Amino acid sequence: MSTPPQPTPPRPLTRKQQRRQELIDTKLLQIRPTRPSGAVVVMTLALAVLWAVLGIDAALGHPLLELGIKPRQVDGLAGIVLAPLLHASAAQLTALSIPFAVLGWLMLTSGLRSLAVVTAAAVLASGLVGWLAGPSDQVIVGVSGVVLGWLGYLLARALFGRKVRWIAIAVAVGVVFSGLFNGLLPRVQDHEFWGNQLASFAVGAALGAVLHRRRPRKAKA
Repeated sequence: MSTPPQPTPPRPLTRKQQRRQELIDTKLLQIRPTRPSGAVVVMTLALAVLWAVLGIDAALGHPLLELGIKPRQVDGLAGIVLAPLLHASAAQLTALSIPFAVLGWLMLTSGLRSLAVVTAAAVLASGLVGWLAGPSDQVIVGVSGVVLGWLGYLLARALFGRKVRWIAIAVAVGVVFSGLFNGLLPRVQDHEFWGNQLASFAVGAALGAVLHRRRPRKAKA
């Protein structure tokens, strides 16, 4: 009876190949979302996804806009969740790209819990107000609600937490992105609604106040 052929053992890696693998493993371990470098990677990928969705939608003639928020229409309820992923034009997303990346980076480095809670609350508040009170002749899309929710949180965190670092961040954010406050004022704009942006800002600010309110010190007996 013939002996079955033995599998060929894998060739040992050369020193150069071992060093390359070690570098790859080390870099992968260093990419953690809450670290500054990891947050850069995550927000870059998130922004790339938004642009990819817009590019695909534009190439197909914008059929995905129908998945946005359609005020007071049953088939527009899905837009409460989907609207932040959709944009009507490159101009709309361009205006939001830098605030999204920078504020998202600040939120990530603050912790995944804060990011998850504030983002979910901003999406729901923005979507529900847009669906209930938005103009009936508009389909509301855009990540502006999320961005303004983050902005409200960061400002309230500084106001109620009163840490020097948080105050410095809030001042810098308020100055650099002062144009975002225009989104809170009543105005008419295609595929956007100031009311849902105001709602998300208010919810973000409320969470910043609740999560970071300083407890009064107990008086010494």
